[in-house]
Amino acid sequence: MSSANLQPVEAKQTWTVRILSALIILIAGVYIYKGFETYEKVTDIGFNEEARKQPFLAAKLFLEQQGTDVQLLEDYRLLYANTDAAIFPNTDDTIVLSEGEIALSSSIAEQLLDWVNSGGHLVIALNASQDADVFRANSLIQQLNLSVYWLSEETEYQFVATEIINPDEQPLMVNLETRYRLVLPEDPNIFYTAGDINGPTFAQMEMGDGLITMLTDVYIWNNYQIGVEDNVELLAQLGGNSSKVYIFSSRELPHWFSLLYDFAPYFIWFAAVLLALSMWHWSMRFGPIFRTSEDTSTPFSLHIKAAGEFYWRHKRQQALIEEIRHSVIVALHKKRPATKSAERQQLLEQLSQLSGWPTDTINSLMFSQTQMNETQFTQRIASLQTLRKML
Repeated sequence: MSSANLQPVEAKQTWTVRILSALIILIAGVYIYKGFETYEKVTDIGFNEEARKQPFLAAKLFLEQQGTDVQLLEDYRLLYANTDAAIFPNTDDTIVLSEGEIALSSSIAEQLLDWVNSGGHLVIALNASQDADVFRANSLIQQLNLSVYWLSEETEYQFVATEIINPDEQPLMVNLETRYRLVLPEDPNIFYTAGDINGPTFAQMEMGDGLITMLTDVYIWNNYQIGVEDNVELLAQLGGNSSKVYIFSSRELPHWFSLLYDFAPYFIWFAAVLLALSMWHWSMRFGPIFRTSEDTSTPFSLHIKAAGEFYWRHKRQQALIEEIRHSVIVALHKKRPATKSAERQQLLEQLSQLSGWPTDTINSLMFSQTQMNETQFTQRIASLQTLRKML
């Protein structure tokens, strides 16, 4: 058989192998693809930065979808302030104060109550700690005579959502704080309360043409809890009919050191350098070697005191006094030899002239025989030594 006849047969075999290989790869690929199982998974990546900064952002977006303008504020002192950013609410607005333990002045409290009387809606959170007088700085709560009380430890505590009946006679279950309860005054204007046998957690009071709503807390509307129970429905009932809602949250002020670093950094550097220099100056370990003189001298008065104590302990005080008196007389004789044969009075007069001391004092020092205690004895020794030095 010639080579010309073998070539077409080999070419056909090559193409057959290629086609079969391609079919095998295709079938294996389809089988592997069918063997993979796919499913969708939802991962919670948490709130974005804006939501973390604004705890009531979800409530704001919800009310804005209902056609209500919402403003989130961090400083309640903007109410009726004398600044360009001051807030002056209209009579058809709603104000939500999210913190009860704030220092709200009496002037702001009176203006808010006047606004409520004119038709405004005020929502107050009475969230509180277990201190005895938690609202002492809040003049608004003080004027309304509101407070809270905590359930005792003996009370069996079990969280149960508060049932609130809306104007359409529909129940709303809201997870209000139930560890403490509202203490309300006996006011006929309080027309609705909700809670249990331990006390109310929700109440409403008419005032003039306006309304005041009191809750144990309003954090049921923050980004974490607004979707729990019927919290969002209660928000729609209370603020959905207002033209504008102001939600005030109490912002925690930064530490004073941070404020100092932001507004007066040079003062921090100055204080740090001053502290370092002070440590260098006063510290023996971290500063330079502080050399002291080894030739120290003891005051003469200490020698006198030591000698006097020695003679006193050995009951030889009178001998020491007589020795010093004798040395005074000898010094006087050396100073004025004419006094060697002088009488006592003349000696006293000469010593008084030389020392400037009264003769009575010198007479007591030189000739007194009275009994003395240790302090008097030491003082007399010191005086006699001084008199001798004067001569």
